[in-house]
Amino acid sequence: MKKRILIVDDDIMTLKILKKYLEETYDVVTENAGYRFVEKMGSYEADLILLDIEMPVVNGLEAFDKVINNPDLKDVPVVFLSGVSNPNLVRELMGKGAAGYLVKTIPKGELLARIEKIFAERQSREVIQEILILDNDIEHLKSMRSILAEQNYKVRAVRTSMEAVDYIRNHHPNLFIIGRDSSGVSPQEVYESLDKIIRDERVIPLVMEENFFSPELIDRVSQALSNEN
Repeated sequence: MKKRILIVDDDIMTLKILKKYLEETYDVVTENAGYRFVEKMGSYEADLILLDIEMPVVNGLEAFDKVINNPDLKDVPVVFLSGVSNPNLVRELMGKGAAGYLVKTIPKGELLARIEKIFAERQSREVIQEILILDNDIEHLKSMRSILAEQNYKVRAVRTSMEAVDYIRNHHPNLFIIGRDSSGVSPQEVYESLDKIIRDERVIPLVMEENFFSPELIDRVSQALSNEN
């Protein structure tokens, strides 16, 4: 059975173009008003939602708040559509749990690839993956932990290499994000000192030479886990 994609946009031409791009691969449903989407939210049975940001009466941001607070829809990936690229807005939306952000002029091939990637990542996460983070920066550690927890990863944070070794041996996390430890040793040096246990326990290493923030953190983690699979 084809996965169902719901496109919500008040621009009829955009609806027609995106539907044409997607309908060979997916079951596509369209809605041309944000307020109607909110009213009928539970009836679409969509596997993914493409949601326009700028719409009258109820815009995409307002509709998204309704989605993430709806127990039946909170796990449905929402990808925002916009006429322009806005990096600051992208960071804000990804931090709230959006699955992506696309400019409406995206080529067909890229659109299909992005959606396929989102579905693949969601499927791999049906088995909850565990991430261990080593970082000496407490605020950055808290930020990373919060961002990854929102993406349904199980996250454990430590501040010393010794704690990391103990956790890897006892819990075998899928991914190990390596920052500076509490003694100030660089991420690369930490990685080199722990290389044997990382390899022995088959943990994926992700060396963090500089601070990661959403959406870069989410992208780097997804890519590391996908490459291993």
